[in-house]
Formats: sequence, structure tokens, C-alpha cells
Amino acid sequence: MVKEVVVRTAFPKISDSVNVGVLKKLFATPESIGRLTTIRETKHFVFYQEATQYWSKATIGLPYYAKDGTVGAPAHGRYVYCAKVGEAAAVSAILNSSLFYAYFITYGDCFHLSDTLVTKFPVPKDILGDTRLTDLGKKLQKSLTDNATNKAIDTRDGSRIEYAEFRAGESKPIMDDIDWVLAEHYGFTAEELDFILNYDIKYRLALQRGMRVNAFRT
Repeated sequence: MVKEVVVRTAFPKISDSVNVGVLKKLFATPESIGRLTTIRETKHFVFYQEATQYWSKATIGLPYYAKDGTVGAPAHGRYVYCAKVGEAAAVSAILNSSLFYAYFITYGDCFHLSDTLVTKFPVPKDILGDTRLTDLGKKLQKSLTDNATNKAIDTRDGSRIEYAEFRAGESKPIMDDIDWVLAEHYGFTAEELDFILNYDIKYRLALQRGMRVNAFRT
């Protein structure tokens, strides 16, 4: 059973048999985010930052960012384009979930969130149509925005950067609700769901208290 999840990458980081069980059910799903979304640019999209540590940096549309007074997209960002606004909200919910974070830590380098990791993330075929995820994605977006702090820095080249600095840990209860919904789709047991909800939680929330988190800046 371990081989089924280990062969997907050269250096997976697996803690115990519960972790393996979560991954086995994850990879048993028939589709992926990349297959259920589109490469064609649309007005409905999720923006996520490549630099990721303890929290995903995914938003419905662009987060606030301005360089020398010009509002635009933060540097080093990537996009997931969707056909409908509800699908974008569902994708945002998934990318901000603790399930996705556990997958990212297992198969990524713990810092760079690649397009491959996002688009290859396994999802059930009907998941983007789940209105619970759509509603939770919108609720999470509002929570992230409401708890954000506007920041400004001056760069060494003389530019002034203004951006929204998110405190993602403040929105963890909503993320937990998202993971409860995801658990139904993937068939996770109560033990597996508990593993997901508390994955790296001591370090994630400790960082929230003492350092900037989810800052969209360059």
C-alpha cells in the first residue's frame, strides 16, 4: 500500500499509516483540478502565489497589490481558470484546505507551489459543483479579506509596494469546514479527517502569532 503513494515522487514525506491511508484514497479519485478546469483565460479564476509555507496563498480573483500606485497582479503568481464563478470558489476552497496543504508538504519542497502540484491534485468528478464548497470558498475569501492588514514597503530599487497581508490562521475554522466536506467526497474516516485537520497545526498557528503569513508581495 505504501508503494502506491511513494512512487508518485522521489521524496515523499509520509508520517504514518494514517497518512498513507489518506493518500491512497486521494489518488483513487478519477479526475484532477487541471482536468476539471480550463487553460483558456476566463474572468473566473483563482490566483495563488508560488511561494508557499504554512498556508496556501489562494484567492478568488486577485488580492490587493499595487506597485508605485499601479494596481495589478503580485509577482510570481499563477492562475487556475474556471468556466463558472462557483467553480472558482470551490477551487479556492480546495487549495486553502488542510488536505491540500498536507498533499503539498508530502510531494512538494515545502516552499514552492508548482503548477504541476496544483493541476495534478486529484479531485472527484463532481466536486466543483458542490454548492457547499462554493459557499465556503466565498465565505473564506471574505474572512481572509476582513482579517487582512494593508501593508507597504519600499524596495531597494526605489519602488513602493502596497499589499494585503493575510492572517490565514484566523480563518482556520472555515478551512476545517471545507475539510469536513472534502472528507465526504474522498471517503475519509474520522481518524483520517482528524489527521488532516491537525496536520502541522502547532507550527502553522505558531507562525500565525509571530510572523507575517500569506503576504502577497515582492
